[in-house]
Amino acid sequence: MNLRLLTTRLSVLWESLSTSYWFIPLLMMSISVALCYACLSVIERAFLPDVLRPLIPLVTQQSVQQLLSTVAGAMITVTSIAFSMTLVSLTLASNQFGPRLIRNFMQDRNTQMVLGILVSTFLFCLISLHHLSSINSNQDAVSMLAGTTVFLALIDCVTIIYFIHHVSRSIQADQVIANCVQHFESNINSLLPVPESNSSFRAIAEQWAAPQGDFRVSVKAVQNGYVQTINYSSFLNQNATEVAGCELHVRSGDHVLCGEALFTVHCRQPASEADFTTLRQAVVLGANRTPIQDPEFAISQLVEIALRALSPGINDPHTAITCVDKLTAICVQVASREFPAQNLIHTSSEVWLKRRTFTFAGVVDKAYSQVRQSANDQIAVLIHLLKSLAKLQQCCVASEQKTITHHAQSIAEVVGALTISVCDQQAIEEAMLPFE
Repeated sequence: MNLRLLTTRLSVLWESLSTSYWFIPLLMMSISVALCYACLSVIERAFLPDVLRPLIPLVTQQSVQQLLSTVAGAMITVTSIAFSMTLVSLTLASNQFGPRLIRNFMQDRNTQMVLGILVSTFLFCLISLHHLSSINSNQDAVSMLAGTTVFLALIDCVTIIYFIHHVSRSIQADQVIANCVQHFESNINSLLPVPESNSSFRAIAEQWAAPQGDFRVSVKAVQNGYVQTINYSSFLNQNATEVAGCELHVRSGDHVLCGEALFTVHCRQPASEADFTTLRQAVVLGANRTPIQDPEFAISQLVEIALRALSPGINDPHTAITCVDKLTAICVQVASREFPAQNLIHTSSEVWLKRRTFTFAGVVDKAYSQVRQSANDQIAVLIHLLKSLAKLQQCCVASEQKTITHHAQSIAEVVGALTISVCDQQAIEEAMLPFE
């Protein structure tokens, strides 16, 4: 496997590790064990300076043993409480905001760090109890160990108080929505990858007619799954004497069935599907959809929150309006960016690549279509949608305004079929003025 494919798979692996509750706590536990042994090796031969004697009183070995046992028991209890609170927050998030949002909660570094700190303190106390007899002869060392344990216990008290505050804040609707937007904004450069920025590649106009090879090989998927990421460079760095170009049929976020065509290779000489097994690995499939190369992932999360807020069971139009505001802000950011070209060509070998890419029209449809359909009887939400579309229209070029106008007209058609008051009708007509 070459370096490009290895980098692609490592990005998927890191995405999986960053959304787990075991990786960072396990890493912190390993560091804690190493620091604990280092600390004990220093403490057992150390003596208290005269300056620290008023702060660290002399204690007996039995007192330290009781202290370590008490802190260890308390920390494992607090850790179990923290895990319980985390599971409760995940349950609430799944029920109120949708299961797609669980990933954001599991990616929360604050929660992972808190769990790691609590478990690391428990391990420190456990290892210290095991090695307590080795420092029995040094009274100063025993006192320093007791002082270190008290210091760690104080840190854990502050940590658990912060964790309670953090969990209470993280399950609020406004905070959940803000986190979705923050994840999108922090990853926007990687969400819209532009391989043509590489000097070896250049973009070609959409209507460009690619030179066809004499032979075609369709490479199919060998498993079901979502397309998590695609290494486009691998397709463009093919041997020009064997391959004229490649045509990708999938993009990140698509669900692929086993046996479905992933891409077609236009060859200059006879070849079989087995010859492109390595190239198939450039399209990474997984059980879950990820935001690695999918700019619509964060948008779909916000849409899911809005749809649940508009459902009869929850009926929270204010949350839906907040989602519309954030979706509009995302669309404004996306409107100012250059989307990847559909056709690329290698500047030296002239191996070409045709692919399905994300477009501004597709992003706008993803952001507004389902919300508009679910808000067909929520006049306040529909009016706010029209006002948001008007703001978005001002930030877009003329070629993209047709898509926005289409959504506004669709809302007008929905409202026309409803029986509403004169006041609401006037508000709708005023909101429609920018689209006339």
